[in-house]
Formats: sequence, C-alpha cells, structure tokens
Amino acid sequence: MDRNIFKNDGRLKIIKNDRVYVLPDGWELDDVGSYDFSLKLQDRAFAHGSYAVGDGYVKGRSIKVSFDLKRESEKDHDQIVNEAYQAFAQRDYVLHTGRPDRCFKVAGISKLKHKYQKGFKQRWSDIEISLLLADPFRYATASTLRKTVFEELQSGTEISIHSEASVDVPLIFTFRPFEGQSMPDISIVHVESGESFRLRDTLLTAPAAAVVNGETGTVRRGSANSLNTFSGLFLHAAPGRNTYKYTGSAGEVDIQFTERWFV
Repeated sequence: MDRNIFKNDGRLKIIKNDRVYVLPDGWELDDVGSYDFSLKLQDRAFAHGSYAVGDGYVKGRSIKVSFDLKRESEKDHDQIVNEAYQAFAQRDYVLHTGRPDRCFKVAGISKLKHKYQKGFKQRWSDIEISLLLADPFRYATASTLRKTVFEELQSGTEISIHSEASVDVPLIFTFRPFEGQSMPDISIVHVESGESFRLRDTLLTAPAAAVVNGETGTVRRGSANSLNTFSGLFLHAAPGRNTYKYTGSAGEVDIQFTERWFV
C-alpha cells in the first residue's frame, strides 16, 4: 500500500484489510462530538434528591457523513455512487476523516439517505450516511509501546507511561522470560487507582510469553488460553501520567495502548 495515501490532504478514506477507498468529492461530518453516557437519576424514596444510577461509561453511538457526487453522465454518476455505497456498507473498517493520525472504528452502516439535485437529470446526488461506532471514540492510528527489561527479581518497581488521550485507555501487558528462565508469579498495581492484577503461571517459561489484553479481556500464553492463571482487573491508563508497580522475576515487561479522544 502506498503510505502517502495517509498524508494530511483533507480527504475521507476507508481502510479495510489494506484496501483503501478514497471519497472523490467533498464531505462533512455531523454528530461527531455527541455522546450518551450510561448514567441516569433515580428518585430517592421519602427524601429530597435522587441517586445517580449506572456505571457512567460511554455508549456506542452513530456519526453522519454527508457528501455530494456529481458527474457529467448518468453512467459515470451511478458508478461513483455505487462505489461509495459499497465502501461505506462494509463491516468493521477504519474511517479516516482528514487526519492521518486519528481514525474512527466503524462497525457498520445503519442508515443511508439520498436525493437528486433538481435539474441535473440524475447526475448529481446528495447523500447522508449514518455509521455505527461500537467503539465510540476517535482513535490513534498507531499504538504506543513501553518496553522495560528487568535483569533480576523485582519487588514493587515502578514503570511509568504517559497518555495524551482524553479518555482512559485499556492496556495490553506482555511478559517475556529470558532464555531458560520463568516468570511464574507476577503482580501489577496501578498506583493512582489502586487497581491491580496477579498472574500465577508455572508454565510461563521461555520461549513462551504471556499477554494480558485489556482491550479484549483475554489472557494467553502463546496461543493457549490461560485466563485461569489471572486474578484481579484488566488495567487502564488515565489521561496523563500513570505509574505501575511490578513485582516478579527477571524478564521483559511491555505495556502497549492505543490512545483515544472524544473528538
């Protein structure tokens, strides 16, 4: 793929499986900054005021992409409209809207509105497409990776990362023992929140590596499911500086995350 396709040229692009569709004409976005939260008020019985009920997390949402397509002939017009519909109607793709460093993760299309401009004999269409975002934020197009190597056993040693995001981000931890060594008992504590997890896996011996994936809620040793070795919480990083305390054997500890923003 030509990486120049991602330069900041203001064009709208859809990417799936390394295939890129570029909307040929102008476009605009609506409802990009609109969110619904899982929080509501419930009246108190026999007292003034209410209770706040819910977890306060952001729900999945939709955004709208509007554009017009005009061509000299009906045949050319129909071809570019069908190509646009085909690209937008895919499932689970990445949408770049003018910025090469941020994107939306689109689950699919929910509604398509179309009308012809009068006087152009079906050669000019105004189109509005509603897209479903199961992952509701705008995401960085590249993840951030923090690698730390410990040459000996550690007890509560701090690892710090900094997130430029405006929303908390789930973390992916990877633990790699040195050749001929094991990492049978690992604990990670997020200093700021007090949340933690522990990984007790007597089979975590090189060349195997363990991955605690907060994005998918999975724990794997190589290709094997090792969720039964995990206790505690899948950790997140809040916006700004985050500190984690590592207790465990010598080896490499990687922390990976993808930043995300409200807008």
